[in-house]
Amino acid sequence: MTKRVTLADLAEQTGLNISTISRALSRPDRVSNETRRLVEKVAAQLGYETNVAARNLSRGTSDTILVLASSFSGQAISPVFTQILLGVCEEAKALGLNVMLRQYLGQSISASDVMRYLQAGVADSVLLVASEQWEPPVGRIPDQGMLPVVSIFKDLTSAGLASVMTQEVDGYVAIVDHLIERGHRHFAFVSGPEGIGHEHIRYNAVKNRLSTLGLGQKLIRLEGGPFDMPSGAKAAQTFLALKNRPTAAICCSDAQALGFLHTILESGLRVPDDVAIAGYDGMDYTAFTSPALTTVIQPMLEIGRVAVQVLADIHNGRITSPRLVALAPTFVIRQST
Repeated sequence: MTKRVTLADLAEQTGLNISTISRALSRPDRVSNETRRLVEKVAAQLGYETNVAARNLSRGTSDTILVLASSFSGQAISPVFTQILLGVCEEAKALGLNVMLRQYLGQSISASDVMRYLQAGVADSVLLVASEQWEPPVGRIPDQGMLPVVSIFKDLTSAGLASVMTQEVDGYVAIVDHLIERGHRHFAFVSGPEGIGHEHIRYNAVKNRLSTLGLGQKLIRLEGGPFDMPSGAKAAQTFLALKNRPTAAICCSDAQALGFLHTILESGLRVPDDVAIAGYDGMDYTAFTSPALTTVIQPMLEIGRVAVQVLADIHNGRITSPRLVALAPTFVIRQST
């Protein structure tokens, strides 16, 4: 195994003392250009890698945002999350910050894990993406101020965290109203995983809107799963086995809607003539399905940007209590309805 190059090795090769080497690498503005160029040259020749964590720990800051993205077992990080991450990275770059991503298996992120990252200097701030639960750190005194932690996609203000999400109810109300206008009076809802906050919000939004319109008894719920295409396909098989099929299916995600759409078309039914299908998320591929999918577009890039801005406001003391920022979605009508 190759021996790791140290500051002492650089000092030996350059004839400089270790403190000068350290300044040249971490604070190049505090050494002469000649010294900086010499250290950089020798460091490159020897293959020296800066110990960023140790350097940042000594400075008391890492200028880094850690993104913890929850996921289901056996699944990659959701494409929805990658769009949010793009917004996070763009805003972080504008503020001169770095971004670190870690996939977190399961839907609940431990406060003790987050505190460990912060206290170790790995990151100054943390973004929790779709974390279902958050228990305040044990022993933390409330008047110590806001933690530099923001929840995305889950309102955790009651647990003490600032949160950024989409106005999901508005999106599903728009879908229901559109389908009603098209003459539909019998509906299916393709559910997400049981116990997940998004699933609960989205199903209740559909149910409550239909109840308001006097159609609360005209909704059936089809078991889906973890927001993916196989879940939608499974729900479609259940749908096809029904004797009295609804004329419209409202899905908990675009991926589910695509799986549902594929299975329905494979069965010989027509979309939207035999059944109208709507999704949610606004993924790019929905415009290129056949037929193109009616969906609700979440402002994912903007969610990422705003989450970083909220973190900055917490650090600067402009936000001192938990705050919810809910961004408006956009409803897009296409051929599937």
